[in-house]
This record gives sequence, C-alpha cells and structure tokens, in this order.
Amino acid sequence: MWRALQQNMAIESRKDNRWRDGGELRWLYVDMNSFFASCEQQCRKNLRKKPVIIVPTLSDYTCAIAASYEAKAFGIKTGTSVLEAKQKCPNLSIVEARPDVYVKIHGKIAEQIDKIIPIEHVCSIDEFACILMGPQKLEENARQIGLNVQKIIMENVGECLTASVGIAPSKLLAKTACDIVKPLGLTILRMDELPGKLLDLEINDFAGIGHSMTKRLLAAGVCNVKALWHQSPSRMRKLWGGIVGENFYYSLHGIDPPELVTTRSSISHSHVLAGPLRPVKDAYNVARRLVAKCGSRMRRMLLKCSRLHLSIRGDKGGRAQALAQFDATSDSFKLLDALKPLWIKCVRELGAKRIKKISITCLSIVEITPQEDLFGWSLEGQENQKHMSVLNALDKLNSKYGKDTITIGPKTKLHNFVGAKIAFNRIPEINEFHE
Repeated sequence: MWRALQQNMAIESRKDNRWRDGGELRWLYVDMNSFFASCEQQCRKNLRKKPVIIVPTLSDYTCAIAASYEAKAFGIKTGTSVLEAKQKCPNLSIVEARPDVYVKIHGKIAEQIDKIIPIEHVCSIDEFACILMGPQKLEENARQIGLNVQKIIMENVGECLTASVGIAPSKLLAKTACDIVKPLGLTILRMDELPGKLLDLEINDFAGIGHSMTKRLLAAGVCNVKALWHQSPSRMRKLWGGIVGENFYYSLHGIDPPELVTTRSSISHSHVLAGPLRPVKDAYNVARRLVAKCGSRMRRMLLKCSRLHLSIRGDKGGRAQALAQFDATSDSFKLLDALKPLWIKCVRELGAKRIKKISITCLSIVEITPQEDLFGWSLEGQENQKHMSVLNALDKLNSKYGKDTITIGPKTKLHNFVGAKIAFNRIPEINEFHE
C-alpha cells in the first residue's frame, strides 16, 4: 500500500510539476473559532467581548458545550460543569444552545468559502476542507487564499466569526495546523520541513488520538511526537490494532490514504431527559417522540428501516437495550408498535424508576424503491397506504406551521431541539427542526 501511494504521488507530481516548490501543499482546512459561542456573540451584541458559555439546557447540572475565548481565559472549556464555570467566572453569561441558528450560520459560511475556493469536504458544522489545485499549491498563493477566506467570512457573515486556517500536504496535517495558532491563525506545514512544528505538539493534539489511544501509545514507549514520527507503518498498524494505524502513519507524513466510501446504515436520535421527564411513564412519551422523529426523517429522505434498537440509561447508572426486526418501513405507527415491547423489556431489565437517557436507532436502512409512490404504497404491499397518507399530511403541516403542530399521541414537554443534536460528524438539516 505504501509503495502504491508513493507511485500515485509521483504521477500527480509529474502532472503538476509547474506548481511544485517542495511544500507539496494540497489541503486548506478552515476551523471556526469557538463556533457556537461566536455565533451567539455575533447575534447578540451585549455578549461581545464577554465570557460566554453555551449549554444544552439551562441547568447547573449540565456542562458547557462551547466557551468564548473570554471564558477560556478563566480556565473554562468544553466539558466544564456549569457550577464550576460560575465559580471560575462570576460574571459569566450562560446561553442555551440554538442549533437551528448555528446550522443557518454554517450554511452562510460555506457559501462564502465557496466564493474563494471550492469546499471538498464539510467535516463538521465548523470545519471545512478544501483542495488546492495548480498554482494554488504554491505557498504564497495558498497563504493568500487562506487570508481571503478569513476576511470574507468576517465581512459577509459576521465580525465575531473568526476562523483559523491550516495548509498542509495531507488533510490530517492541515486540520492539525489549524490548532497551532488560535484564534484567527494561519499555519502552513510544508512537506520539506516535516516534522518541523509538529515536534512542539503533544501526541494527543492529533485528531484520532484520544485518551485511550494516548495511554496505549505511552505504554508502548511512544511518549512524544518525535517517537510517533519514527514509527514504521507496520508498527503503527500493530499499535492501533488495524489499518487505521497504518493510515495514520501516511497522513502524519503528508500522504492521504485512500478514502473509504461509506453508505448510510442507520438513523438515530437520543435525548438526555430533564428531571421532570425522568419518571418511566413520562420517559416513554419521550421515546415515542424520538421514534416519530426518526420516521419523519426517513420519509423525507426516502428511506426505510427493518430494525429498531432501543437503549435506556437509569439516572443512577445501568443500561438496558433491545432490538426489534420487521419488514422495512418508514411508517411511524408501525415503528411505535415495535417500540412498546422493547420499552417494556428494557424497563424491566433496568429495574429503575427514573430514566436519564434514551437512544433510538433505526437500522438496516434501505432506499424506497422506484415502484413505491410518494404515499409509501408499493406493489409488494409493504406499507399501509392510509397510514402513509396521514403521515405525509402530518409531515407537511409540521413543516409549514412548526414541529408538533400535530403529534401522534400526547404532546410531550420537550426541548425545542430534541433529536436535532449537532454532533462532530453530523450536521442536522434545517428540516429536522420541524420534524
């Protein structure tokens, strides 16, 4: 594999020899600084230049999911509890997250970046990867593109929305470069200077090396980036326990490994319940709402599932899970019928009177076949036409007038953004906030 990658690089080099200066720059990575907090500071002038944290819900018993740089100056960071954050900064502003706002701003940022350089990958809600082509690969040109990206975002989206830019031969190194100088940094890692600035980092500064992997590397005697750099591909594969380690070696040395083509295999939604919703009876209504949301989302995406997985956690610990299998469907009524025995089984197994977290996952995802019409009827008779007609009408009304305008069963007192959680590798679509 290593030899094949070297051969591919040689071919690419011959094709693009005019634009080589030894840097082998290929990726420009954009990482927004303290994105959620910066969005709120942009939208609310009274928060600008003040310590701010963003929380999933207004409670002293949750954690910050983002912190402004003014808050970080007090030692507050993502994961800091609200109680601890208040102690560190008495004048702290605590803002409840507004995922729909962040998704809209994300879209505006993407539009502006595309005006300067096409986006190759949207890596997360606040990270974008772009490929440098032809003369863009020259360091001076790449640097100017990065500066132009930073400028256009601040001018056309908002002055509080600063970005750090990393430029490097591989996507991993470009992402790593973004973190070297923040906020509003621009860092270039050239192939002919590697490992260079990397030696000043810690091994857990690289994406893909978390707490567990750090412990494993330390136990193997890999205590710093210099030692990591000098590992062989086969040794890295052994340390990681698979091809991921070998791929990390290539990326660390400025060579992108082949990207795996993935297909959607599941749709899931989870929710940590507020105190009043934790009794088993109330928690069941939350589970029903999450299942209904999965169904609505699948219908919009023209997908079906044939397995439903339920996982619940008690507020004093413990976990129970169960799985149901059925004919492929996006019928929320059928999914809710499948949920009920799963819920009874999990609650009995868990033996808790209060539920802290519920996770619903639709598995074995398939696309709706061409033989099926918009109301879900198929030649095989897999869907109930009356059910699907009602559900499609319900989807349209909720999309037009707001989520939960019409619900299946009693309306649950849930957070407005239940199930539309922003995760590192998933950005909710705007439609999800109406489902």
